Amino acid sequence: IDNLNTVLDIYKEEKCFKLLILGDLFNYGIDYNRDKIINRLNFMKESIIAVCGNCDTNIKDIQFNMPNIYEIKLNNKYLLLTHGHLYSEETLINTSNDIIFIGHSHIAKIENIKDKLIVNPGSITKPRRGECSFVVVDENIISIRNLYNEVLKEYNINNF
Repeated sequence: IDNLNTVLDIYKEEKCFKLLILGDLFNYGIDYNRDKIINRLNFMKESIIAVCGNCDTNIKDIQFNMPNIYEIKLNNKYLLLTHGHLYSEETLINTSNDIIFIGHSHIAKIENIKDKLIVNPGSITKPRRGECSFVVVDENIISIRNLYNEVLKEYNINNF
């Protein structure tokens, strides 16, 4: 909950428009912060676009949808959001989307593969490599940031 609150403070400071969640809201098993996380996110449900992760089974208390895949358009770029437990990177590269946001591995990256930009925000609580991280997307730049809001890596969408 502390890391979520840190990211949401940055979300507010940056005047972000939407919160994109790539799944795994909770840990496997008992998560003692579950109710706090749900309450915090339900409070801003109108601003959330979320997809379901493999740790998100039986979520009954959230007040926003969590499909397995979600598509949006940003500045003539087609973005696909998924967790990654049902659709692999290799499969998603063959879609018509320009930018693919995928979680599951908890390994942060921005990588151009076969003319697709693959973006993984890492994890705000359980990164598998490096530090806790998330992604900020604006009209021009996608940046991976740590919990101090320092840019770890960025990519100019206009160059893509």
